[in-house]
Amino acid sequence: MATVIGRNRNKKTQKSFKDMTVAEIKAQLDALDIEYDKSATKADLLSLLPQKG
Repeated sequence: MATVIGRNRNKKTQKSFKDMTVAEIKAQLDALDIEYDKSATKADLLSLLPQKG
């Protein structure tokens, strides 16, 4: 049996959307050219992000 050591060492750890801060969510929305209300709640902002799949 082979042992794999450090297989995730080179992969960037990805945050789930729920773990992102409001600022990170807004930056993601800006990068995707998705408009949002600047005073929107985190839940509202999350609902605008495309679902991963």
